[in-house]
Amino acid sequence: MTSSSYCSNLPLEEVVALLGHPGSTLVTTHAKPDADALGSVVALVAAINRSGGCATGRVMPPVPAPLEPMMRVAPITLDEEASPLGSPDRIVVVDTGAWTQLEPMRKVLAVHLDRMLIIDHHLTGDVAAQWRWIDGSAAACCEMLVPLIRGLGRGDDLCRDPIIRDALYAGIATDTGWFRFSNTGPGTLRVAADLVEAGVDHAGMYEQFEQKARPAKLRLLSVALEGMRWIAEDRAVVMALRQEDFRRVDAAMWETERLVDIPQMVGRVQVVVLATEMPGDSGGKSRVRLSFRSKPGPHAVDVAALAGRFGGGGHARAAGGQQSGTLEAVMEPLCRAVEEALEGAGEALLGDGGEDSGV
Repeated sequence: MTSSSYCSNLPLEEVVALLGHPGSTLVTTHAKPDADALGSVVALVAAINRSGGCATGRVMPPVPAPLEPMMRVAPITLDEEASPLGSPDRIVVVDTGAWTQLEPMRKVLAVHLDRMLIIDHHLTGDVAAQWRWIDGSAAACCEMLVPLIRGLGRGDDLCRDPIIRDALYAGIATDTGWFRFSNTGPGTLRVAADLVEAGVDHAGMYEQFEQKARPAKLRLLSVALEGMRWIAEDRAVVMALRQEDFRRVDAAMWETERLVDIPQMVGRVQVVVLATEMPGDSGGKSRVRLSFRSKPGPHAVDVAALAGRFGGGGHARAAGGQQSGTLEAVMEPLCRAVEEALEGAGEALLGDGGEDSGV
């Protein structure tokens, strides 16, 4: 499936009808779910069940510690072995349409494409599901779900349900960087305001997700910053983390969250990449996970296109990918690709930020 064919083939009203139809629904998302992915699973499972349907969720580990309480508020199981799915009438995949992000469950999902619905706000995907509802303008998958869930309520605003509203807000707030990122639009803020009006404790949620880190996360950040590589005349930063780094500072894989955002505080930096060495698979094959970020502006780099060169995709300002091979083997082509992307974007040299840039 090409990026141009990764688009909706089902309008919202038909998605509502499909999920409101009698039968069982299984909802899942990408491995290592973030708050938008897990929040989408929780909110949709709860909404289908509240509207009289029968839905369960399944997620693949690891689940970041701040998200673990969300796992306990809806019938969601943690699937560590990609066990068979049984025979649900429908399977809904939220917040991704890329096989690379669903790899642990690929074999068990691939046999159900004829009953699969993808709900996604990313620009690229290659899962040839029967139905797709895609909205690349949405800041978060949870933002997309608000009108869907309201439709399932048939006049009863299910988004005011405490479990649903909190899950939706968590996804929206975190995927917009707490409403700082350029993907935050007027509609995003209106939806967030509705959820706060419905009772979301926004300050408490920020504390839960952003102020509960372990000391190991700061040690991991220190390692990443110490070894970062400046390229393209300091307009890009590539950071690398090895499995040995995680062991040395006693950090977990999920504690890389937000590390890629830190170098963007430098005014000159336009692109940041975090390359993380993943644990080897059962055959000892090495893999590297890549997280891309870029700043907005007239000469901004489309990191979704950049990630596409490394088996991934995502948004223009935030994307991800994954490569087979060692970290050492991936770094050189990665740095070259970043430099080429900056040249292609026609990026003008910037000041170093602060007083020199007028910020």
